[in-house]
Amino acid sequence: MKAKGTFPPPPVEGSELLVPITTWAEMFRETEVTGVEFEEFWDKQVNDGVTYFFSWLGEPRSTVLVVWDDERPTHIECRKGGDLLFSAAESDQIVAEVTYLFRKSGFWQNQVNH
Repeated sequence: MKAKGTFPPPPVEGSELLVPITTWAEMFRETEVTGVEFEEFWDKQVNDGVTYFFSWLGEPRSTVLVVWDDERPTHIECRKGGDLLFSAAESDQIVAEVTYLFRKSGFWQNQVNH
């Protein structure tokens, strides 16, 4: 997959606002738009299917990192222009969308709160 510039697909489909980043070209374009830098550490994580990146097309435009453990996301991080981390309040809508997509795909069914 790496030779073709693609990553393992995320365990959920995207939505109108949350779009999976599945190729190096998409990751490069995301960096150009948001300024969020992808460190070398994430290369192995993405290719091992442990971490997934998404583009958030809502306002403010941002990059979303989801760390995965084969059952559920264990960490969701949202960064906006200039590689700035969102506050908890700023990321509420994005985390809600990620949660919705994972529940729609059959994950987190027995948990009330995340």
